[in-house]
Amino acid sequence: MSEANGRSVYMKSRKFYGVLFSFVLVAMLALAGTGGASGIGGVVKTACTKCHSSKRICLNVGAKNLDMWKATVKTMVRKGAQLPADKINAAASYLTNLKPGAGEICQ
Repeated sequence: MSEANGRSVYMKSRKFYGVLFSFVLVAMLALAGTGGASGIGGVVKTACTKCHSSKRICLNVGAKNLDMWKATVKTMVRKGAQLPADKINAAASYLTNLKPGAGEICQ
């Protein structure tokens, strides 16, 4: 294989892996932005409904912004909600992005 041909193959494979990496990164960010949709919704529902009804939680969906949900979730964790600290932002994001009456927690 000539040096030019080898370089061409290298550049093509580098481009392929760059595109693949970008796709995976975008997919991960999309899931993080929605809180992992299927995963975080169940975690939030389990943690929150130990003390509150789903109805009470869903009344605040659409009424609070991200900062308000973060404050609420942090307060609930301080009061004993069983939510890992590394899930607080994902939970707040999930609740912020829910449409009223939608999502696993409001079902």
